[in-house]
Amino acid sequence: MMADSIEVLDALPEDAEILADISKRAFESDIEVGSSVKGGPMGYESVEVHRRDTKRDWLNYLKVLYNGRILGGMRVYKMHPGHYEIMGVFVDPDYHRKGIGQRSFEIVMEMYPDAMKWTLDTPDWNIRTKNFYEKLGFVQYGVMRWEPEFELRAYQLILDPDFKREAINIGDLSDGMKQIVVEGTVESIPPAREVVSKKDGKTHRVADARISDRTGSVKFVLWNDAIRQVNERERVLIEKSYVTSFRNELQLNVSRFGRIVILLDS
Repeated sequence: MMADSIEVLDALPEDAEILADISKRAFESDIEVGSSVKGGPMGYESVEVHRRDTKRDWLNYLKVLYNGRILGGMRVYKMHPGHYEIMGVFVDPDYHRKGIGQRSFEIVMEMYPDAMKWTLDTPDWNIRTKNFYEKLGFVQYGVMRWEPEFELRAYQLILDPDFKREAINIGDLSDGMKQIVVEGTVESIPPAREVVSKKDGKTHRVADARISDRTGSVKFVLWNDAIRQVNERERVLIEKSYVTSFRNELQLNVSRFGRIVILLDS
């Protein structure tokens, strides 16, 4: 079988042109499975973006090969100890339905023996990826709204049944905490206000939401586009967040590489 000859190796800067071409054709083929426009995630067709990602020290860009020929790629990012995120998965559309994607995922998971949890996301309209990820054992646990036109399904695959939840109780938060996971219910989102940032001198919209769990509540600062991504009474998982203090009040913030997941059982 073709899938038996699949390899997964680190992508190199000199692979960028080939990877960008395959990525462009793969993501633009989504028009056949529910996409309303012919396109993909930011930089999906850019040779420079693909080349840049092969050089990042915090991201593993992996290429998928068959008999030495590149047929696809994906990025792997360590969210937290034991928790890895897969991003930007693509396979040459001329080689779909040949077991390449499934075998690639099997190999990638073998490459990270410390992984206890895998996560990824995919557009809610994409019936092809929905069926594929669920066949691999991924289960949808929430949605994300960072795309303004549609929601993304947030999937997870728990490999270790003893894997402990990463979330820290709100009552245990303290000033200076970084790279943490917090889960809670959105109590309120007041109208946004405009502020001028001391960092870039630009005007931004800010809303001081409030989230709570059984141990307490905390101010959750939402900036700009993040304001529309959550609603009152939704239960959210905030990953890669950090805690600051302003006028003796704790504030929870989402870092540059953080995200907000609206949990399904909210």
